[in-house]
Amino acid sequence: MTQLNQSPATAEQIEEIWLEDAESAIPDDAGRAHLSTGSLPERLLHLRVRISVQAWPKGEVEHLRVKLGDTLRQVMYAGGEELKRPILPPRPAKPLDVLRVRMPRHEWSEPIQDLETPIWMALASGYSRHFAIEYTLAVQINARWGVAEHSEMTPRELLNQFGFEPSEYSLYKSDGKDPLPPDESIHLSRGEKFEAQKDGRYGGAAVCVQDSFELEFDALAPAGLEAVVHSHNGQTYLEVSNVVVPSPPWSKARAAILFAVPATYPIGGLDALYVEASLSHSSGTVPYQQGVSVIAGKEWRLISWHYTLNRPWNSRSDDLSSHVEHCRGFFMTRGVGQ
Repeated sequence: MTQLNQSPATAEQIEEIWLEDAESAIPDDAGRAHLSTGSLPERLLHLRVRISVQAWPKGEVEHLRVKLGDTLRQVMYAGGEELKRPILPPRPAKPLDVLRVRMPRHEWSEPIQDLETPIWMALASGYSRHFAIEYTLAVQINARWGVAEHSEMTPRELLNQFGFEPSEYSLYKSDGKDPLPPDESIHLSRGEKFEAQKDGRYGGAAVCVQDSFELEFDALAPAGLEAVVHSHNGQTYLEVSNVVVPSPPWSKARAAILFAVPATYPIGGLDALYVEASLSHSSGTVPYQQGVSVIAGKEWRLISWHYTLNRPWNSRSDDLSSHVEHCRGFFMTRGVGQ
């Protein structure tokens, strides 16, 4: 094995001569370690190497230090923080932004595909230490993130792109009570969040594909929601907390809701909701309350908040996140009702 693997002095030499100089090529010993074993000694993985990062293609250059053992994905997120423009969507979701590396003739590479490669291995393979992040127009509808096709789009176009059928859904600003006009262009900003609620105000024909329960469940967390599955008296329930609600009139700005998930889901649809009993309304009574039940050791108020007869649950287009937004419509007093 080379000196890199044998002598602590080699690590000191790297730290003094190479780690701080972003123009220096990786030492031969580190390159040979990659070629011969595909690994680097543990003590060297924690050394910090100086790299540069900028917004692609001509943003202002910033410098930062990352560990040799960090993956390119970690480098990308660290670069986003250094540029004060975090990567979207937030971890652990797959980034929609793109990482590039500067080539020998100062050209930028194609988007890097394998972000799990450790940076030391990338450098040993010939990468420079100059990276750029291509920021995309990433926006969120319910729990779904995507890259908007254009900076100016109508709500109808945006719903279609994200897989929500405009004949069944209306698009709202995240804190808005009224639906956005379906064919009036809106200017989209990176990171902007919208809500698609099933109230069918736009018209059109349905074409959607239903995801599995597991994938839908996993999609709730990146949207900032916390979900737990309960089994009570043979019935499955999904508890979703951290749901943003208007306060006032509600006593808290974030609420927990609960709804039953039929065994035949998604063909058997979701309907109505329970609201945590600790949540109160400024009117003194909770609208549409039908009763109080104890489920999974907690008191819940049953709320009569249903899909309309002409816009029932559709297993091809509705999912857990869209039902959460349907339920949130109850708190916002918008869209469909009792």
